[in-house]
Amino acid sequence: MTTSNIKDYPELLSGGYTRFFQRILGEDSFEPFEYQKLLSEKLDSISMINVPTGAGKTKAILGAWLWRRLTRPTGVGRRLIYCLPMRTLVDQTYAVASETIELMGRAFPTIFNDNCERFKPYLLMGGKINDEWEQYPEREHILIGTQDMLISRALNRGYGMSRFKWPIHFGLLNNDALWVYDEVQLMNDGLATTVQLDAFRRKFGTFGNTQSIWMSATLDRDSFNQVDSSTYIDQLTQLELSEQDLSSNVLKRRFTAVKNLRPAPPECRHPDGLARFVKSSHLAGTQTLIVVNTVQRAREAYDRLTQEYGVSNRIHNMSKEMDPAHTQEQRPDIQLIHSRFRSAEREKWKALLSQRTDPEGPGRVIVATQVIEAGVDISSRLLITDIAPFSSLVQRFGRCNRNGEYEQADIFWIDRPLTEKTAKLDDKSTLDDPDWEKVASPYEKVQIQESAEVISQLESSWPP
Repeated sequence: MTTSNIKDYPELLSGGYTRFFQRILGEDSFEPFEYQKLLSEKLDSISMINVPTGAGKTKAILGAWLWRRLTRPTGVGRRLIYCLPMRTLVDQTYAVASETIELMGRAFPTIFNDNCERFKPYLLMGGKINDEWEQYPEREHILIGTQDMLISRALNRGYGMSRFKWPIHFGLLNNDALWVYDEVQLMNDGLATTVQLDAFRRKFGTFGNTQSIWMSATLDRDSFNQVDSSTYIDQLTQLELSEQDLSSNVLKRRFTAVKNLRPAPPECRHPDGLARFVKSSHLAGTQTLIVVNTVQRAREAYDRLTQEYGVSNRIHNMSKEMDPAHTQEQRPDIQLIHSRFRSAEREKWKALLSQRTDPEGPGRVIVATQVIEAGVDISSRLLITDIAPFSSLVQRFGRCNRNGEYEQADIFWIDRPLTEKTAKLDDKSTLDDPDWEKVASPYEKVQIQESAEVISQLESSWPP
């Protein structure tokens, strides 16, 4: 099938975008949100999407791009390049994209039966690089990868590839492409690089329609002010949720979900105290999520927690006599997630994070670092988090009562996260600058102090 004869297939266009969205994304139970419909109409004019977590940004992009390529192909790039800051987000987005293309093939077999390669998704991240797409520059592809792999190619310095192919990827990724940058608050210097690249494309011109869209639940327009973007940054169109979106039953339930917010007890500053607090607060049949700022603190909290429950520590080969109050059937499943695991362990996370907690079982407790912070579709009744920059806290809050499934959920924030090495800092009433640097790591002191000032005035989390 070619893009010129799309009107010869009335089954694709019947019902308009709403029906198309429902069929390819498996959302038959409800219509797309108003902002998702608007994106399909004005995709070529949108540069920023500032939408809270859980509102379906990935599906909004996929649906809008596919619809436009099928109905008005000249208005949007033929390659959808989905750039993400974390491997877990890449895996998750790739799974959504693959399922979407599979559903589209089933929904419209007469159209796609003879062209199954159209819109095929490809992975580009360390250890999983599929460059087969480069052989077919005329085809429409979905490229999903980490920012190091994708941005380096756009800079003509592609990681993990022959230098003789650098110009090929440089040309394909900077022309006739829609770049989508998701969870930009985690991109660090990558954000400034993508903004400057977009400015270069605008300045020098490209072949085809080449566009950039940045997405986040905590979008800061000031961070887009780079050398060559300052002249037009104020003119970039930003898409947000409308009043109609917020009044829809699905989003209303998500964004009005009860999330009580309060300081954690001082004992939670230490891994020992944190473990005891979790054990006393976790409810059977629910999920508890602990998000800490460093791998060391995550390991220590996990060690203490497994000891509290009398579970053999499989990672450090530690063991403790079984607590008679917590038999095998009563103990929650305790998991540790951080960035230093091998790929074999990381592969298991996808299945773990997709599993819903058995309401009749003992529940689950996850100890994690920032890898769980953004884009991961996971929900907990109890969330305990170290103090972090406010934008990061907002992302973490989105992992609590995500879909409004609990009548009440609680979030506790820890004002002074410590490890065994920094435990003595708990005795000080005030901290000097060197001490603050230790407590705030890996963030800046001023970020933590500003965040603490804001969060101490809040009693609930909304929007997530």
